[in-house]
Amino acid sequence: MKLVIISCLWFGIHCFGQQGGVQEINEVTYTYTLDTFNAKNAWEGLNAGKIESLQANDAADLIQKLTSTNIRSYGGLGGLKTVSSRGLGANHSIIVADGFGINNTQNGQVNLGQIHADNISYIRSDSDEKTQFLQPISAQVSGSHFSLETFENNFGADGFQFRLQGKQGSFNQMGTYSAAKFSSKKVLLSAHGSIRKSDGNYPFTLTNGSQNSEETRTNNDYLDYSFGFTGGFKFGNSVFRLGYLQKEFDQGLPGAVILYNNFTDERMERIDQNLFGDHVFKGKKTTFRSFFKMNKNQMRYTDPDYLGQDNGIDITYQNESLQLGVAVEHIFKNDLKIHFGAEEVLSNLIVSDIGFSKPNRMHHFGIVGLNYIFLKKYGLTLQLSEQFIEENNKAGVSAENQFKINPYIAFSAKEGKHKFGHTIWYRNSFRMPTFNELYYNNIGNLNLEPEQAHQFNYAWSFSSSNKRKFHFYLRNTFYLNFVDEKIVAIPTKNLFTWSMQNVENVRILGGDLKFGSKFNTTKDLSFSLDLNYSNQNAIDISDPNSPTFKNQIAYMPVHSGNIDLSIRYKDLGITISNYANSLRYALNENITANQVDGFLISTLSSHYTLKLRNKNKLTFRFTVKNLFDSQYAVIRSFVLPGRNYIIVMKYAFN
Repeated sequence: MKLVIISCLWFGIHCFGQQGGVQEINEVTYTYTLDTFNAKNAWEGLNAGKIESLQANDAADLIQKLTSTNIRSYGGLGGLKTVSSRGLGANHSIIVADGFGINNTQNGQVNLGQIHADNISYIRSDSDEKTQFLQPISAQVSGSHFSLETFENNFGADGFQFRLQGKQGSFNQMGTYSAAKFSSKKVLLSAHGSIRKSDGNYPFTLTNGSQNSEETRTNNDYLDYSFGFTGGFKFGNSVFRLGYLQKEFDQGLPGAVILYNNFTDERMERIDQNLFGDHVFKGKKTTFRSFFKMNKNQMRYTDPDYLGQDNGIDITYQNESLQLGVAVEHIFKNDLKIHFGAEEVLSNLIVSDIGFSKPNRMHHFGIVGLNYIFLKKYGLTLQLSEQFIEENNKAGVSAENQFKINPYIAFSAKEGKHKFGHTIWYRNSFRMPTFNELYYNNIGNLNLEPEQAHQFNYAWSFSSSNKRKFHFYLRNTFYLNFVDEKIVAIPTKNLFTWSMQNVENVRILGGDLKFGSKFNTTKDLSFSLDLNYSNQNAIDISDPNSPTFKNQIAYMPVHSGNIDLSIRYKDLGITISNYANSLRYALNENITANQVDGFLISTLSSHYTLKLRNKNKLTFRFTVKNLFDSQYAVIRSFVLPGRNYIIVMKYAFN
């Protein structure tokens, strides 16, 4: 009966929503407090209102709403989730939070499933803007990067603010988040904390040939908590920030469901500590930012039943890194700017296993560039960056040192009162193999070559006037990437043991289409429709005699996209969100035995805000994920949850 009611509601909303869109998306300039990026077109990112309507669990749920992104998910709440942008691997993308990069030289992957969405107020990709000169240099020279802003770490003029949120859902999922912040034009003080847990034991249907059986996912429990503090002040033309963030995780590692074997008992515990700070000076002609970040990540992996080893495996890994950087922009004239910067990342890995390598890495980044605007509507950007990596393994053979120079050139044009624009750019990017890829006992491959990409991109966009009741934004992008020595990671028996290999030459030919619209029928009633579609043909062109020649790279869907429809009436909002992936292959050989079925997943969410006295608000949310109870897996044999529910209550002051 519940399914019938929900289905009817969905179809009703779908039909009604054909007139226009839901979420109020104001097309205004959004500026990060410290000017690390400027999103001149609000359609390109997800603002607080859109994030509220999507009711995401984590950063992965948000990033998958951006064009040309592919999320690889290996589990439910807390499960490993990584992002691939335009066919490039997860390690070729950088995640930047509040102007600080999230780095891990041990495995290179940022687990988006462990970045809560509760405190994210803005998120966007860098698809068409590479001149965010105050961002970390490592992010600017990466193949792609994603920027997000949180509630706690930015100045404002709102005085005292407080947030308290609780959630409960299927599979004994529970979570709380609270934050208090005082912000003025001169002072920032904030503190926050959160906790999430779930037993993760969700049911699924296991299909083996013509036989089906009802099973339950095991060893998928999850617990994390985090807390942090941030302080800052403004003095003259300078802004200072200093913050600390600690996260702790304890989780089971669900294995691949092969035949009828659903048993695993591997576990992982992790403590992640971060101390960060920066100083920004903004003068009439010169803007300067210096920053640092210290990170200590300690991880313990246990496998009590590991075959061939008494008492199993119990190993602790400690990855430490120090990041120091400076970025400068100087304006010669209103139409000519130059920017330059440097960054140093020092990192090491200490392992309790005496037979493990002891690598140290010094990674230097440098960048210089200019931006020139002529005839008031044309822009030219020229940029040159360099990377030098010095590798030292104290307990064995070291990987070779690397030195790379990477150019970037872009040309843009805007014309007409409706903001019709073009952008064309070329970028060369490079990424070093991680410590695990090079040195880890079970998967490390010292013969791995660094991955290098040549990226070509053309995009056009059109934005209608926002003074009308109905207005829209349309963007179409075409890109061609050539990747040399692409590093491909494929999970084997669980989420800790992988297989690493180079694919000598990969060609990625793709395009994406983004359409956003909103329709304000009355002051109280509005609709919005957001659609994006991506086509990515990522094929192996290394060896014409190879069985994988011109085959799609493992786990890269040709087609993917989103359709999100929302309706808002006064303080009530309803959103139906749809995410789809086409058929993929588990290995680089595109044969029937390696096929992974495509899927379409729908989420229905609603929220109601009750406005109380003295700037107090109480918001209630109800979300049904995987509305039609699809049985699916992004990665073969790592089955994902069916229909599940989340109830959230949030209190906000100011």
